[in-house]
Amino acid sequence: MLVAAIDTATPTLSCALLELRGGAVEVLTTRTDRQSGPGVGHGIRLPGALTDLLGALGRKVTDVEGFAIGLGPGSFTGLRIGLATWKGLAYANRRPITGVSSLAAMALEAAAAEPGRDALLVPMLDARKGEVYAGFYRVAGQEVTALRPDEALPPEAVAARIEGLGAAVGFGEGYAAHAGVLASVLPLLEGAPATPSGDAVGLLAAPRLVSAPFDDRALFALEPHYVRKSEAEVKFPNGNP
Repeated sequence: MLVAAIDTATPTLSCALLELRGGAVEVLTTRTDRQSGPGVGHGIRLPGALTDLLGALGRKVTDVEGFAIGLGPGSFTGLRIGLATWKGLAYANRRPITGVSSLAAMALEAAAAEPGRDALLVPMLDARKGEVYAGFYRVAGQEVTALRPDEALPPEAVAARIEGLGAAVGFGEGYAAHAGVLASVLPLLEGAPATPSGDAVGLLAAPRLVSAPFDDRALFALEPHYVRKSEAEVKFPNGNP
C-alpha cells in the first residue's frame, strides 16, 4: 500500500512516501522544504511536492492508496492548506485518509533518535504570542501515548504540566524560541526534530490505513487540531465584526 504523508503545521513543508506491506512500513522517500520568503508558502508548493516525489519513483498520484496528514497544532493557514489539498486528493481518488497529532509525530521521531530512553517527551512548536504548542508523550516502539492533551500555553506553565510525570525532556522550535525560560526546568533533547516530518506522520498513521476503505464521512469530518481559538474567534466571539 503506497501512502503519501505530509505535515504543514509550520513553515516547513515535509512530505513523504511510504510503502505498507502487512505489518511492515518502509519510508521510500522524503522531502522537506523550509519557506524561504513571501509568495512561496504551502499553497504554492502543493501538490507539486507530492508529484515531484512520485515522479522520482516513476509513480503517479493515482498509485497512492492512502493519505496521512499532521493535524497540528500549528499554523492555522498552513494546516488548512495541507488538509484541503490532501482531502481533495483523497476524495478525487477515493482513497482513505487519516490524521495524527503533529506533536505526536515529533515525539515518535525523537524516540527513534534516542532508543531506550524512557523520559517523558515534550515536543514544542512556536505558537507565537508568547506561547508554545506543547505535547506530553511516552513512546514504546511505534506506540505513542499522550499523557496530557496537546495545548497552547506560556512556556512558564510547562513546569506545572510535567509535575508528577517523571523525568522529562523538551525539544522543537518552540523550545528553541523560549530556551531562556525552559532550560531551567526541562533539559533539551539533543538531536530531536525541530518540526514534524512527513515520514513520522506516515509511520504514526500507518496502522489506521492498512486495509482501510474509502469513507467520505470520515474524510469530511477530518479537521485541523488548532487547540486554541483563532484571532477572529477571539475578537468576534459571536461571529459579527
